[in-house]
Amino acid sequence: MHKHIIVALAGMTLWGGAAFGQAAPGGARTVPPAPVGKAGYFANSDIQNIWKDLEARQVLNQRVLEGGSHSINIRIVTPKDAPLAHANSLDIWLVTAGSATAVTGGQLLDSKKRPNSDDVAGTSMQGGVEQPLKAGDVLYVPPGVLHGFKDIQGFHAFLIRFDAK
Repeated sequence: MHKHIIVALAGMTLWGGAAFGQAAPGGARTVPPAPVGKAGYFANSDIQNIWKDLEARQVLNQRVLEGGSHSINIRIVTPKDAPLAHANSLDIWLVTAGSATAVTGGQLLDSKKRPNSDDVAGTSMQGGVEQPLKAGDVLYVPPGVLHGFKDIQGFHAFLIRFDAK
């Protein structure tokens, strides 16, 4: 478990890929593969441009690195985001801006399995543990743990996901 956190934090420090965020034919963005056998890096200016682009297009997520069993996403959280639990993956949230209250555990209401995954989402949560989050904080969510956010104020984070099968 600690190995995943160390790899994730190292990945945030040493991201990589010259093809970062380039458009593919037809305008779709390509997702750079995780580098193998070398460290990678993405400049802060590139990251800041992605935040601005997501906000302008009102898009909540952009995957910026794909490693098969892991990924790195730039994520904007809004009150519309459904609470959910991932059956086979863990999340590491690195908060970069704003604030929110993470709610973990508890009971998922009106739960439904998400298509094409083993994840379950619902309309709301009941109970759970609340943890205020602000820029610089890290939230670790293991597989099977219900999680959602409330009291969201400009909440931006890097979301690093690992398969934990």
